[in-house]
Amino acid sequence: MATTSSAIHVMRPDVHAGRSAFVSGAGSGIGRGIALRLMALGMDVFGAGRRGEALAETGQLAEGLAGRFSFEPCNVRETEAIEALVKKVGDSQGIDLLVNNAGGQFFAPATGISRKGWDAVIDVNLSAIFVVTKAAYPFLKARKGSVVNISLSGVDRGSMGIAHSIAARAAGLGLMRTLALEWAKDDIALNCIGPGAVLTEGLAGEAAKPMLDRLVAATPMGRATSVEEVAELVAFLATPAAHLMTGQLIQIDGAAHLGSGLHMLAA
Repeated sequence: MATTSSAIHVMRPDVHAGRSAFVSGAGSGIGRGIALRLMALGMDVFGAGRRGEALAETGQLAEGLAGRFSFEPCNVRETEAIEALVKKVGDSQGIDLLVNNAGGQFFAPATGISRKGWDAVIDVNLSAIFVVTKAAYPFLKARKGSVVNISLSGVDRGSMGIAHSIAARAAGLGLMRTLALEWAKDDIALNCIGPGAVLTEGLAGEAAKPMLDRLVAATPMGRATSVEEVAELVAFLATPAAHLMTGQLIQIDGAAHLGSGLHMLAA
């Protein structure tokens, strides 16, 4: 059986070295974990986010890692600013991997979501992803790159209490699958990751313990997802071994999407 060049290439320890990633929401939580893991593997990472001080903290944590970290505060909802920033990064260092991690939501029944609240969540979780990914296209095409969207567990089945977020992220999944078809000719792979309950700052401390306990109870494997596990999956999707995987929703949630699931937690 013939062995492809990519199958040989992926086993090299330096598979990420010298490559460049653009990570939105890199100042905390999952985004920070992804940025640090990619740099540990030798990738140079540009981090975007609303808070410069948080991005600076990520940079401090990155000291001594193989890859370099640079950043610039920017709100992904500000279309012209984020388009200009993506172009600036692409022109200066190229983009091999785009990670659309920035997002946000609040819990409320559908009848309690105002039009303003709806628009804000749709904007950050869908429209901004379209804008950023489209802006990155010429640079991804030049490098035969990859795009990873950080979505939600169970995004394909609905979730009580976050109708706006599920609507945006389900549409985001459709967007990624459409772009996977349109950009296949350019050898660009696009996928979504659906994490379960992730142990970030938002679930730390006694105040969040009841919510965390409920999330874990709704997970058949009986534990939350770690930031490191999500970051490791992103790193894998940036390797040649994963490049034929495109248009996929990869759920890393301890089978939560198969059971009663996180989608019932607001009941």
